[in-house]
Amino acid sequence: MKRLAIVAAPAMLAGGVVQINLLVGRQVSSYYGDAVAWLYNADRLYQLPLGVVAIAIGVVLLPDLSRRLKADDLDGSRASFNRAAEFALALTLPAAVALVVVATPLVSVLFERGRFGPEDTAATALAVAVYGVGLPAFVLQKVLQPLFFAREDTRRPFYYAVVSMVVNAVLAVGLATYIGYIAAAVATSMAAWAMVWQLWVGSRGMGEAVRVDARLKARAPRIALASLIMGAAIWAANWALGPLLSAVGWRYIGLLLLVLAGMVSYFGAGMMIGAFRLSDFKSAMRRGG
Repeated sequence: MKRLAIVAAPAMLAGGVVQINLLVGRQVSSYYGDAVAWLYNADRLYQLPLGVVAIAIGVVLLPDLSRRLKADDLDGSRASFNRAAEFALALTLPAAVALVVVATPLVSVLFERGRFGPEDTAATALAVAVYGVGLPAFVLQKVLQPLFFAREDTRRPFYYAVVSMVVNAVLAVGLATYIGYIAAAVATSMAAWAMVWQLWVGSRGMGEAVRVDARLKARAPRIALASLIMGAAIWAANWALGPLLSAVGWRYIGLLLLVLAGMVSYFGAGMMIGAFRLSDFKSAMRRGG
């Protein structure tokens, strides 16, 4: 029992570093008017794709990777890791682009009412866009951490998490004087990327099981391109749907049309340029069954 606690405690901290960094950011932002509410609302928006993708990866990757590593199945371990990374990028990059490109209409439609006015929308949308930049890092952590946990190595992710929290605290406090409340969001995103960089460098000595395969090398740039195409499409759709998005009683329909435009443009472009096939998503989820 004592050994289990020693192993589990670092793993829990490493897995919860995002939430800890958010708490630090909120404490810093509490000195800036309504900033806590702005960051809280922004957090609710980016946590949706983060939660869906991260949970799917956690359910699929860790059991499969652990099973293959214990069986000394290096080829299977490598395939499991690469497909999880591909799955994460395919779902996270378009979400990140959308949070950056159409943050303002998202916030306006979902939150602007009563005391929450246009100034609050602008401030919250800025935080949403900054969190969007960090979204891929938040999810990639969930891909890389199982490489360590499956080997019962919880110490290194723990040390990486401590470094990430120090980066977050230094940036949040140090930048607040210059850029105000948004320093908390910038610090959270930068700390997430610092965590990913450490996990990536630390995993390089794990051998063939963690090598990037040819399929991921070919598809990752195409996924990024499809996401950018979608970004351009929803930017144009946002301009075209402007009157609908600002009309009381119709703005929810406008937001739905905006979301549909994003989905159609992303999956259409992705399949046309060979970024993925729809069957890939089905097979990825079945792997966890």
